[in-house]
Amino acid sequence: MKKKIVALALVFVMLAVAVTSATLAYLTDRDSAVNTFTVGHVKIQLLEQQRGENGLEPFKQGKKLLPIVGSAQGEKDQYGMPLAKNYVDKMVTVKNTGSEDAYIRVYIAIPSALDDGYETFNAGLNVVHFNFGNKVVEGEVVSTYDTDWIWKHDGKWNYFETTIDGVSYNVYFADYNTVVKAGEETTRAIDGVYFDKSVNFTTDEQGNLVCEAFGKTVTGFVWENGVKFPVFAVACQAEGFANASEAMKEAYGATFNPWGTEATNWQ
Repeated sequence: MKKKIVALALVFVMLAVAVTSATLAYLTDRDSAVNTFTVGHVKIQLLEQQRGENGLEPFKQGKKLLPIVGSAQGEKDQYGMPLAKNYVDKMVTVKNTGSEDAYIRVYIAIPSALDDGYETFNAGLNVVHFNFGNKVVEGEVVSTYDTDWIWKHDGKWNYFETTIDGVSYNVYFADYNTVVKAGEETTRAIDGVYFDKSVNFTTDEQGNLVCEAFGKTVTGFVWENGVKFPVFAVACQAEGFANASEAMKEAYGATFNPWGTEATNWQ
């Protein structure tokens, strides 16, 4: 869904009538002024990319998730992306394709059974991890976390829980810290996902996949259906608003869930 906040075209016509003394024939005059306002619109395109043989290319579905070998925080390439083996690229940006400057927000949903969310938020216990975005500035790799993209407020994650297509998800969302001008693109909100090193798969007597992580069996997730990480982006006109948080609250409400399902544990 791409939410559009538009300025409606308004046309005002002012009529002025002058009348002389009643003893004479009516002498009338009419003049009009038409004030025309152009129409503006906000439109965005959510982009997902990956590294390919000839540079960056559109993200392809159906990739295999395997436990990472090396560190996602270790050595990086020319894109600022990890060189660790089994790291799955999911480079998310948003482009403003409309006519008006805009504020932008992104949402990423992680299966709740694979993420240590509310209340502890202990990333060290996540079965699957997602990486915040990086950018390369004058040859140096710089994180976009808490600079370009704001993932927290008052020290707390921008977060809620919901169900998408029958699967429980922990949803994290971030506002782009600056106005995105018409025709411009954000930096990367996230770079990719990967299984924790502790993950190991076996099969039970019925042939079902069984996942173990941190020495325990992971429950509450059907592995045969695959692992999906839905991503959503919304935008609002920048004109009239001081920042993205203010704009999103006015445009969508304080507890907006883009998937439209019941949401809990907001913070």
